[in-house]
Amino acid sequence: MLIRQLMGAAAATALMVCAAQAEIANGRVRIGVLTDLSGGYEQNSGNGSVEAARMAAEEMGGKINGMPIEILAGDHQNKPDVGVSVANRWFDVDKVDAVTDLVNSAVGFAVVDAAKAKNKTVLLTSAGSADFTGKACAPDNSVHWVYDTYQMGKGIGLAVPTLGKKWFFISADYAFGAALESAVAGAVKAAGGEVVGGVKAPLGTTDFSSFVLQAQASKADVVALNNGGDDAVNSARAAKEFGLTAAGMKVVALGLDSLPAIKSATLDVAQDGMYVTTWHADQSPEAAAFMKKFIERRKTAPSTFQVGTYSAVLNYLKAVQAVNTTDPKTVIAQMRKTPVNDAFTSAGSLREDGRMVHDVYLVQIKKPADSKGEWDLQKVVATLPGKDAFRSIAEGDCPAFKK
Repeated sequence: MLIRQLMGAAAATALMVCAAQAEIANGRVRIGVLTDLSGGYEQNSGNGSVEAARMAAEEMGGKINGMPIEILAGDHQNKPDVGVSVANRWFDVDKVDAVTDLVNSAVGFAVVDAAKAKNKTVLLTSAGSADFTGKACAPDNSVHWVYDTYQMGKGIGLAVPTLGKKWFFISADYAFGAALESAVAGAVKAAGGEVVGGVKAPLGTTDFSSFVLQAQASKADVVALNNGGDDAVNSARAAKEFGLTAAGMKVVALGLDSLPAIKSATLDVAQDGMYVTTWHADQSPEAAAFMKKFIERRKTAPSTFQVGTYSAVLNYLKAVQAVNTTDPKTVIAQMRKTPVNDAFTSAGSLREDGRMVHDVYLVQIKKPADSKGEWDLQKVVATLPGKDAFRSIAEGDCPAFKK
């Protein structure tokens, strides 16, 4: 009798375990890192973001409730049609549960739309348009984790009194550049400055001479480079080559916002420039430890996007583990309940509109003589609390909250 009771209890337990595990579809959790693996944004996202996602999976032990975690990598080539094609194949054929990174906002918008239609999760870490929590928000399917154009503008606004009142913009000619220019312009005007001119440069520009000459002729106090990736490096080099700083103009290279990018540009080119960042390695012991581990694996320092990808994937996996499902609405609701405390931030929280709120830093790039090591390239000038750095939910005007 006792044996039958024990066998019955064991069978019931086994059934309960099987039922619980069945809530995670397809017997595993699969995350696709959709990024730029071959173009101008590879350095700050790309293969480093893939590695960061793998690090998050390893931190979870490679499994959730006994089921394996799998990380896929895809190259969107900075083309929305290519990106959404890869995402749809992942969703339909490979049964991917979540897509992350998505450097390039135009690609991000297309993939978020696909995820909404197919009830999948998007973890935006490298795409920067503030519209992801504004007119294009999808709070049941996507989160915006690392940064956005509103926050970048708000942060650089702190430096207007120091840098000067007359600003000229060289902006990337696509969604991210337009959004960043708008945000920086608003911050400059709010701080008492004015925008005296601007010019658009196509994505992938290698020769910025004509754009820099227009900036030089504007007689502005500050030239803001509203771009990213290789464009940021090339435009900063052109500004140095044409002597903007030597002529007394200040250069704000908002796209030189990571240690790898600064190193590529060199301190000789980038020195004294200011930018806004969402992470630096000295902010916590966890941040320093992550940087050390990443360098051991990749032989280079991580970018903020790559640390952010690690953080977003880690917190997503923790939420999946807690609720034992990959259903986007359920997982994201759990992520909102759980404070973010890891190598990316020690005081983060996910809002109802999908914005992950955390502290932001205004930093200045060091002079070559002040650098004490290979990655000692910046110093923090000011810290902007997350509640002040990011646009409010009301200002974002997310359509989902009007229903």
